[in-house]
Amino acid sequence: MPTSPAGRANSPFGIGGGVTLIELLVVVTIMAVLALGVGLSAGGLFAPRGGVSIADQLTQADLRARDAAVLGRARIGLYPRRDGWVMARRDDEGRWQAEGAPLRLADARLTWQVEGRRYLPGLSEPGAREAPPVQFAADGGSTAFSLRVEQGRARLDCGAEAGRGLQCDLR
Repeated sequence: MPTSPAGRANSPFGIGGGVTLIELLVVVTIMAVLALGVGLSAGGLFAPRGGVSIADQLTQADLRARDAAVLGRARIGLYPRRDGWVMARRDDEGRWQAEGAPLRLADARLTWQVEGRRYLPGLSEPGAREAPPVQFAADGGSTAFSLRVEQGRARLDCGAEAGRGLQCDLR
């Protein structure tokens, strides 16, 4: 693209260096279109008709719990369930209380591992003195956990390393 003599003289990149705003916008637009195409092609996995995929539901719920911990500057816990999980927050008396409705995945069975060990859901519920097995800290750190979602013959494996977001892979 042509550059004025004043622009060439003031450019820290020299003649022909740098990227114009138009070029940057074209590249960003192409990337957005490609990302949309990939998202639409993979979005049907584990998704009911007209609904959101289970992988998306799980990653969104994980992100909400992490954001609640960081923005609220307080620990947020997850109590695993066979059909999803319950998010909890500690009250003024030190008891864990459910926050919002539980995440329930219809017609799905979940198998949990917390910090590399199998976890059997239903052993503790919000309000118990026992802390939730999965916790998100105010600094963004978290407990490592993984889960397997089985729905009919389909299987989805998801995992979150300590301090990282949940990632899911269809098997």
